[in-house]
Amino acid sequence: MPVEKDRQDRPRKRLASRVFSVVSILTALLLIHLWQTRDLVDGPAPALSGQILGGERFDLHHQGERPLLVHFWASWCPVCKLESGGIASLARDYPVVSVAMQSGSESEVTEFLGQNQLQIPVINDPDGKLAAAWRVSGVPTSYVIGGDGRVKFSSVGYTLPLTLRARLWLAEFW
Repeated sequence: MPVEKDRQDRPRKRLASRVFSVVSILTALLLIHLWQTRDLVDGPAPALSGQILGGERFDLHHQGERPLLVHFWASWCPVCKLESGGIASLARDYPVVSVAMQSGSESEVTEFLGQNQLQIPVINDPDGKLAAAWRVSGVPTSYVIGGDGRVKFSSVGYTLPLTLRARLWLAEFW
């Protein structure tokens, strides 16, 4: 009889162990995210204006009511390169402005974009002043700005394009 009871309890114990593992991993990921974003800008978005590579002027405070992704990256950052295709894909569906932080001259950033076949609006930030105003200490860093001009979401490090897309969609209602 005890052997039969032990066989019946094994699947429950395995399930409980797996659920505990998943909850532990998710909790760890949440705590890491909170630690990474602890010093980032919250509330009203700081000023962001500048010349988009190619000539057009950008001013965050003159954007429409749609949510906007503000994405800080660097040409020397391997994670940024990995994420860049997803950011370019988002730029086809949502307003996106990216900031090339300490990535060289305009011609160097333009060359990088061409080599990587990226078509995204970029403000060059060769000295890191814009990044400092947004309290960016690591790249990539992404902010979702709502139509009300407030930071709705922020993330540091690689962020799945689907996650950014979901946050942009949520910012339309929140």
